[in-house]
Amino acid sequence: MATEVLVGVDLGTTSIKALAVTPEGRVLSSASVPTPWRHDGPRADADPVELAQAVIGVCERAATADSVTALGPTAVRGIGITGIAETGVLLDGSGRPCAPAIAWFDPRGDAAGVRERITPRDFQRATGRRLNSKPSITKILWLQRNVPSATSAVRHLCSTEWIVHALGGEQVSEASLTSRTGLLSIGDRTPWEPASALVGDLVSPHRIWAGDPAGTAGGDIPSVLRGAVLTSAGLDHQSAVFISGAAREGALFDSMGTAEALIRTVQPMTADQMERLTDDDIDIDWSVMPGLQILLAGRLTGLTLERVASMLGADDRAARLALGEAALGASRSAGPRLVEVGNDAVTLAGITDGVSPATTWRAAVEDLTALAGVALDQMSAVAGPYDSAVIAGGWSRNAMVAAAKREQLGAYSVAEIDEPGALGAAFMAGIACGLLSRPGADGRPVWAAAG
Repeated sequence: MATEVLVGVDLGTTSIKALAVTPEGRVLSSASVPTPWRHDGPRADADPVELAQAVIGVCERAATADSVTALGPTAVRGIGITGIAETGVLLDGSGRPCAPAIAWFDPRGDAAGVRERITPRDFQRATGRRLNSKPSITKILWLQRNVPSATSAVRHLCSTEWIVHALGGEQVSEASLTSRTGLLSIGDRTPWEPASALVGDLVSPHRIWAGDPAGTAGGDIPSVLRGAVLTSAGLDHQSAVFISGAAREGALFDSMGTAEALIRTVQPMTADQMERLTDDDIDIDWSVMPGLQILLAGRLTGLTLERVASMLGADDRAARLALGEAALGASRSAGPRLVEVGNDAVTLAGITDGVSPATTWRAAVEDLTALAGVALDQMSAVAGPYDSAVIAGGWSRNAMVAAAKREQLGAYSVAEIDEPGALGAAFMAGIACGLLSRPGADGRPVWAAAG
């Protein structure tokens, strides 16, 4: 009998990663490739076909790695794709891309054009996010006004939904991804009428939850992938929350990467609650767990720590770990403090005679932790307190960061998972093809028993 394999893909901002995983949760192989952005100063976009080919290529490499073929005949039963959300692909009536896929961080989003027709307050209350250049609707409007072929679009797919379609699957609208487009009325998961009036009714009527089957792989793709059941595994942050067992009501997930993502899984919010939360720069999305929503606050913690560490001469992992240990013994009765944290720079004050790198590091960590605590308090004021916390990401291994988080959160568990986004996508693929089951109320994914 052939060995059954699940493939999970994380289409990220920097790279595309794929894992081949057994239904028992054993990672057999991995493959990656840089995300094929075309850069022009602050602008970045991708050719949708080239993007799909890159994903298909890493799927094939993961599925045909020596560590997989050494097991004998194999069968890829399911493929799950997670990744970035606001980057999307416009399709014409024939299902072909008709415009470039603008990166989520690209400043070309025409937020001013949206504001001409929609007030920021109405946008927040309906879509669960602030009206800035990030939501997909602003990128779509810019394309329609600047790229003639974009006016022929009849469908918008988020990037991972596009990959599902490019693999031969259906055109679907997955809840957690479509939540971030500005096209969806969050309350009832239907296209939001003012958005449709502005850019067209572009949301697929085939609305699914992460892990729902979205067709089978076929067409002009590597034979090893054909026949696999496909699914969109939702937003990459949420895939990591899911596989870490924190996608349940009452749990907090704190991802300590370059950006700190604070995620609460909650019961659906009202429009008044969404307005209050988005005023505090907290997004509301549908969860990858059917029927639940998430609150997501992104903060610049990791990026700022990288900048401070470099300023202090801690340019590698070992030096940063040593700096964290030294900071535990440093006193902070006075001295450095963070004044401003931004995308482009960090401002420190209070650098006086005798201030050491350890003291500066302690100050940066404590002040950034306090800023994250503001967002946690804002979430709790609306959704109630969390009852458990899971932390993931490289910065959680720094002794000073860990101590500050213990002071803030109390006892927490650490998700020691390599490539959690791709692993979560593989589990979602197992749900889609029927080899695995959705978690229960405890939110804990359970891999199949060996044998």
